[in-house]
Amino acid sequence: MKDTPEDIVTNRARGEMLSHSASKIFVRDLEPVISDEPPARGGENLGPSPLELILTALCA
Repeated sequence: MKDTPEDIVTNRARGEMLSHSASKIFVRDLEPVISDEPPARGGENLGPSPLELILTALCA
């Protein structure tokens, strides 16, 4: 079976480092998501940690 153009989906995201523990993540034209570690792991708790983002993706 050969893929046709309507069967192919391309997803893109890009990230921008804000600090050693935080990133701003851009997807489509949505508001950016901030990912950060909690203070106990050296972050500023600005948003979900990378692991928490993976867990939310699995829930979705």
